Amino acid sequence: MNGERRLKIRFFMSLTLISICSVLVLATALFFWFRGKTVDYVNKANDSVLLNTETVFAKYMESVQNYTLAFYRHPNINSVMQSGDSSWSDQLFSALSQIKGTLTVNPYLENAYIMGKDGPVMMFENSPLSEASKRELFERVRDGLIKESPFVWNATLNNGAPVTVMMTYYNDKVYADSEYTGAIAIMTNLGKLQENIFTNVAGGDTRYAVLSSEGGVLMQSNPFGAEYEDELLQRIVRGSRPSGTLIWKTDDGRKELITYRLSPGQNLWFLSETSYRNSVRDISNAMTLMIALCVGLAAVASGVAAFVSHRMYKPIGTLFGHIRSLSGERLSLTSAGGFEEANRELERIAGRFGELKRENEDSALLSWLTTPYRSGEELPSALPLLKNSSGHAAFFVAVLQLEAAYGDGGTSSDAADRLDGLKGLPRVIEGLFEGTCACRGFFPNPGTAVLIVSEAREGSFGDQGISRERWEQLEQSVRAWPGTRCHIAISRLSDDPSQLKAMYEEARDGMQYLKFQYGTPIVYAEEAALLSDEAMPDDALEKVLQVVRDQKHEMIPRAVERVLAEAGGYRAEKATVALSRLASDLSAIAESGVAGGHSRHADFLEHYQRIWSFSSYEELRAWFEQLCFRAYEMLKARNAVQTRDVAGEAIAYIRKHFADPTLSLNLLADKLAISPPYLSRLITESTGSSFPDFVNLVRLEHARELLVSELEMDIRAIAEKSGYGSSTYFTTLFKKRYGMTPTKWRLNHIVQHGE
Repeated sequence: MNGERRLKIRFFMSLTLISICSVLVLATALFFWFRGKTVDYVNKANDSVLLNTETVFAKYMESVQNYTLAFYRHPNINSVMQSGDSSWSDQLFSALSQIKGTLTVNPYLENAYIMGKDGPVMMFENSPLSEASKRELFERVRDGLIKESPFVWNATLNNGAPVTVMMTYYNDKVYADSEYTGAIAIMTNLGKLQENIFTNVAGGDTRYAVLSSEGGVLMQSNPFGAEYEDELLQRIVRGSRPSGTLIWKTDDGRKELITYRLSPGQNLWFLSETSYRNSVRDISNAMTLMIALCVGLAAVASGVAAFVSHRMYKPIGTLFGHIRSLSGERLSLTSAGGFEEANRELERIAGRFGELKRENEDSALLSWLTTPYRSGEELPSALPLLKNSSGHAAFFVAVLQLEAAYGDGGTSSDAADRLDGLKGLPRVIEGLFEGTCACRGFFPNPGTAVLIVSEAREGSFGDQGISRERWEQLEQSVRAWPGTRCHIAISRLSDDPSQLKAMYEEARDGMQYLKFQYGTPIVYAEEAALLSDEAMPDDALEKVLQVVRDQKHEMIPRAVERVLAEAGGYRAEKATVALSRLASDLSAIAESGVAGGHSRHADFLEHYQRIWSFSSYEELRAWFEQLCFRAYEMLKARNAVQTRDVAGEAIAYIRKHFADPTLSLNLLADKLAISPPYLSRLITESTGSSFPDFVNLVRLEHARELLVSELEMDIRAIAEKSGYGSSTYFTTLFKKRYGMTPTKWRLNHIVQHGE
């Protein structure tokens, strides 16, 4: 009972564990789903504020840029820039009053500078800069392009204090070689500007900030005393993502939810920081409910598991009792218990029953072959008596097997008819031999008959060629039965009754040759003795393997047919050994996809037993074809992967060497050691474009990048760097693909991006 109790406990523990784990998995999934939704909601809210802040900041910078452009284009101010003459006049006074009024109305605008050709001509400073800073500002404005405005600048005030400001200027320089004729520069006080920008977002537990491209804090919604950690800021500005969210743990152990985004127009980072605990505070309320729900569900699951395990064990316990009764090894089952022991015991019992059945059949057959008619007589009971003669009659043994026609299982009534016909075979044979023989039969199982055919009178067999005709007539007669096939193996002729058992074994072994002979239902021992006793050569097996390696799908059936035909010329044992080696090779290919170099014949014995158990040519051939097709499919799949690798290598080579004007399909095919047509097909399948189209696509994409990144480079140089020897041909292809010439593409980009 110890083993039974342990088995019942295992049932209970298994079901309980499965139930509890299911509940925990469900609760965990719900928790993370709810947390994700909550954090996503907070992120969307913060991102919306950041986007609004970015928009407001952009509008402020746009207004400053407009002031700068208006001052630059004012004729009187422009005259001062050109001449450097700041003498008093009514027109100049009016223009300068306009600049002064702009600085007064907009308190976040600190200073304004009119830059001449050699230095500042006039300036308006609410926060005066040092002379060195003014000179640095002039040089930066003089040498800078208009696309570099505005920029963040670390300057020094006249009193020596450092200050970070935003400088906006206009100097009419579009290209590096453009002429400098003067400029207007306006300085924005970021500390004052932040009061305007963050007026509507201040308060609450969320703070916002604007960072420079280097990670410096330019503006923030909270007082400057509450500093951001430098490690956090560097992680944001040095990261590869232009926007995102991260959870940051501060030095004092608090967790903060950080949302950030990069403004490409200003090259500034906008940042929000929210308490992570407050962001997910709704989760804490839900966690209590989830924990209570999990505990309740676990308790219910345990109760259900106990009930199910008890009800399930009732029939299983009865089954184990029956197994003990059959086994006789009660101690092993009682001490160990469990399904594994019971399953092993059932397999042992089933195997024993099979052995007993075969032993009973063999014992009955041997007893029939060797038991004399009467005590003291040497004549076996299986051998018919001579009718009108004395002495020993010649006899031979035939083993006949019936099976359902290949692919047709037949019906139960057909099987019963075949069994009745099988028992009537001795009379049929005597009729076919027209009274020249006597026949006795033994039927060890419903599909097998052992027939002993002897002379009715001494010398009555005469010409053995006639007896072969009789056996062919018998096979044709049996084949006419519904859904039936017939195989017959016949021993040699003998007149020694003591050889009866040996003649039976000779006929039984002859059945093995039928599986190698297509369309040969009868095997004679005399013919089997003439078969080769040499080992079957590997060349015959290699032909099948080669067809599989070459992936010639349509030739597999023919190759299998040929190797079986050649196997039919060898003794059964030799042919079975050779075919077992072939089956091992095919199985190895089907498992690993490697067409050589594997360990041969690891499962040789299993294949040998499988081939030896086949009873017909059709079964053996179908099995070998199945092995071949499995190996073929594995090689096909493996080659498909390798094909994709070749296509990838070709595409990578094109992207790396597209600028080479000598690049061609033939050159690339030679490097990859494949034919040009095959390479062209691989590239088309992988990219959707032909080889020339794909090369042009890569070249034009590179040229398009050069047009906007290398503004000083002319069209001819770009064409050469992209792999085109002719700028005219390049321009034609570019216009065909993008709808405009390279020059117009560059101008449009400059206008759209202010370059």
